[in-house]
Amino acid sequence: MRLQYSNFNPIKHYLVQAQPGQRVFFCGDVHGDKKALDHELSKVNFAEGKDILILAGDIIDRGDFSAELVEFVCKTNHVYSVIGNHEQMFLHGLEDELARMMHVQPNNGGSWTEQYDEEQLQALGKMILENMPVAITVEFEGMRIGVTHACAPDNWHEVYDADSDLQDEIMWARIQFKMAKTGKDHVCKGIDAVVHGHVTDFKTVSGNHIWIDTLFHTGSLTLLSAKEVLDSVISGK
Repeated sequence: MRLQYSNFNPIKHYLVQAQPGQRVFFCGDVHGDKKALDHELSKVNFAEGKDILILAGDIIDRGDFSAELVEFVCKTNHVYSVIGNHEQMFLHGLEDELARMMHVQPNNGGSWTEQYDEEQLQALGKMILENMPVAITVEFEGMRIGVTHACAPDNWHEVYDADSDLQDEIMWARIQFKMAKTGKDHVCKGIDAVVHGHVTDFKTVSGNHIWIDTLFHTGSLTLLSAKEVLDSVISGK
């Protein structure tokens, strides 16, 4: 049966609670490059099924392993990702031909979808909708780290019941990053730190936000432990 995406209705929020001694890692936009992800995970001796991995969205497009990354995120214990704007484009393309044509354009990187039949693509869409929320809160050693793809509201509690306008802002808006680049800090209340991807650059820290979409700009993914995220926000770098 064909899924309906006209009323885009993803999971709004997940709570991930790290157990005492359990390691937690955060990673920027992978964009289909599972080899780059595997390389970074090997450097920290990531224990699949034991350690926690949180991705900042845009796990698909441009690279060769988009479908494999959807399955990895949705079927591996303690691995999570928020929905990014590329996942949203993919989902809209499953029901709207114009949206699909836009998604497969070279600058969007969705041409990998042409390798799969409609049933396979619908199955991937179902996995994304059932497993990838708009926002994630991670509780780690008495601290709380939020994850959204592009930006965060003024108060973290707004993500728990985000309407469609706020969901779009969280997945697309660059204004907080642009503010950060001009030295204007934004602080999201109700959370200790917020991790984002979306904007290709070096690691950027501002207020209690940290942007880690570095693969295209630097050639390497950024993978940070929960302690490194918190230390970066405290130090401002």
